[in-house]
Parts: sequence; C-alpha cells; structure tokens
Amino acid sequence: MKSGWQALWIVLVLIAGTLAVSGCTYDSQITSPQGNEQLSLPQDKYVAIEEHLQVSSKLINGTYPFPPHINLSVIYSYDGIIDPGLTSRYNYYPEVNESFNVLYGTTFAKDVTYWNTMVGLRIKGVYHFPYTGESGFKLQRVDSDGTIYASYNNTSIVLKAGDKWVSPTYSEARTDSGMAFGETPYQYTAVYNTTWTVTNLGVFDKANLTKYHNNQSDTGFYMPY
Repeated sequence: MKSGWQALWIVLVLIAGTLAVSGCTYDSQITSPQGNEQLSLPQDKYVAIEEHLQVSSKLINGTYPFPPHINLSVIYSYDGIIDPGLTSRYNYYPEVNESFNVLYGTTFAKDVTYWNTMVGLRIKGVYHFPYTGESGFKLQRVDSDGTIYASYNNTSIVLKAGDKWVSPTYSEARTDSGMAFGETPYQYTAVYNTTWTVTNLGVFDKANLTKYHNNQSDTGFYMPY
C-alpha cells in the first residue's frame, strides 16, 4: 500500500512540474516586448528632417560697424512637390534609391555683425545609420510611421512626424574693434547665442523626388554660407 501511495505521489509531482513549465512558457510569450520591434520604413517612402542653426547677437556696449541685417530664408521643397513659381535651382535632390531613407537638410541663419550675417542650406541623402548632422544630432533609425530615434550628447531623442527638438542655447561674449568703411573706428562687446533645432517634417513619397533631376551622389542642393 505504501508503494502505491509513493507511485501516486511521483505521478502528481510530474504532472505539477509539467504544468509549471507550460505556465512559464505561456507567460514569457504574453510579456514579450512586442512594442520594441523595429519596423523599417517602406522602400517607396522617405522621411524629411530639417536641422537649423540660429546664431544671434545682442549688443552689450559700444557700436557695431554696421547694424545687424536679416536675410530671407532659403526656400526648399522637402516633399518634392515644386511650386512652378519657385526657381528650379532650389530643388535639386540627392540620389534616390532603395537605400535612401532620409532627406536631411541643414539650414543656417546668422544674424550678427554685418559681415557675419548669412543664410545657407545643405541637403544630404541618408542611406545608412547612424548619421550625424552638423549639430552633432545623431540619427539612429527611422520607424515605418516616420518616427525618428536619435541622440545628442548621450541623451536619447524620439521625434514623431511634426515634432521638434531644440538644443540648449550656447552663449558667449565677444569683443571686437577696428576700422569700419570710411576709416570710422568701432569697438563693441556682444553676446552671441547659438541654438540648433531639429524638426521631423514627416513621411513623403520617393516618387515625388524621382520625377525631377537627381544628383548622382548623396548631396542635393548646396548653397554656400
């Protein structure tokens, strides 16, 4: 009789062990981090990103040789849909192929002393990750919905379509002196403020770009600055 109870006990232990193993497997399946899946951007789509540098100055004392001067912004069609009224030279695009994921534009606006005031634009195609912009903003990957994952100074950044990230403002005081035109002496101290902004402009169709002339390189429109 005792041996019969022992046999029954062994069977119950085996059944309990089997259920425990099955339960662990089931739990691990329902708690798997499915939300962390990296879904690639469709091959017929691309994401447009604009990185903008703004440098401005504030006069502390003295006088500038000339007042600051603001230029008009450079017009560029990131979605590839060109207004017939726009000059075509603003709409050169980099090579568009299967690896083309991002149209990355970097604009510059420096509103400081007269000879330092300028605007500029560089357009690059991103084909591989990671990609580092002029600001140090590092693009890590892009999801199928156009969400971009990036970093800046070891800080993680996530931008959905339409989102904007603004860097900390770097400020420094500068003093300058000399002779302006007309042999007029000048001397001033000004604070220069530098800020970078990165904007996720959203997802667009590659077909909008391929119907126009494409440079056979990763460089699209380029304007000196």
